[in-house]
Amino acid sequence: MGTVADISDAIAALRRGEVVVLPTETVYGLAANALDTAAVENIFRVKSRPLQDPLIVHVLDGAWIGRYADISSCSEHVPKIVDAFWPGPVTIVLKKKEIIPDIVTAGFDTVAIRCPRHEIFRNVLEQVDFPLAAPSANPFGYVSPTGADQVVRTLGDRIKIILDGGRCSVGLESTILDLSRDRPKILRPGPVTAEEISEIIGENVIDYAAHGLSENPNVPGQLKQHYCTETKLVLFDGKDGKFDQNFSGEVAVIFAKKPDSVAVISQKMRIPERNIFWLSEVGDMRTVAKNLFATLQKLDAVGYDAIMCELPPRSGIGVAIHDRLTRAAAKFS
Repeated sequence: MGTVADISDAIAALRRGEVVVLPTETVYGLAANALDTAAVENIFRVKSRPLQDPLIVHVLDGAWIGRYADISSCSEHVPKIVDAFWPGPVTIVLKKKEIIPDIVTAGFDTVAIRCPRHEIFRNVLEQVDFPLAAPSANPFGYVSPTGADQVVRTLGDRIKIILDGGRCSVGLESTILDLSRDRPKILRPGPVTAEEISEIIGENVIDYAAHGLSENPNVPGQLKQHYCTETKLVLFDGKDGKFDQNFSGEVAVIFAKKPDSVAVISQKMRIPERNIFWLSEVGDMRTVAKNLFATLQKLDAVGYDAIMCELPPRSGIGVAIHDRLTRAAAKFS
């Protein structure tokens, strides 16, 4: 158990087929050689992840795509996405080549590929020269980690090498864009919005909402229950002003924007001011996204009887935040 500062330790472990934790700009990833079936099996073992939940393959740049996927049917869209959003938080789904083991794709004929932005992850990719499968570095179904300390708390007894790259700058998992079919569609909303993608490719992408829940997902993040805290999570719409949930015990409340008066909210909700938290001073949705998972993990570790969290508007990156919170609360509904 522990963290290491020397990236060479992580590279040596990956070459031996071991699993290491690496930072990305989205969340911390549990990484292993995506071309090594035994190494990928270790990811599933460490996370206690079901084998039917596929993984994302991380590459250094767009030139790597042709090694692992067939882009012949969507060649016009791929370079546009790569030029506009890579390296960055967009994953593209393409028809896979046989070099990708079936365990990575849960037996599907498609593979999800992403080019991460974080310099540590990129440095590792440059030196190992093979792609890395890397789901979030947390026990399956739990809140994703955006700091090395969170990985240590939840997986520290299962993993030896955790590279600390600081807090993730984005804080939400990547947008997943399916380019393997007739029409581009969002399979998981993320930091890059459907509107931004549509503008780049010159075609409206299909909204994820029509197909976003699945018990047999072909990409990560489609399960109804996911990103869940251990503490009961209850969502509310701050606009309606209804805070009449009755809980026995101590409750924490998370707002997107700092309330104008914490004292007034404390009185209205009948909870101590110390139990009121916010994700952004001014309600900036990018800041809300960056701080969401870290705040949920922090409060979950305290031992509250319940956590109440405000739902954001379903527009822009708020769509992705809304998606994560809805799945996180499904466990308790």
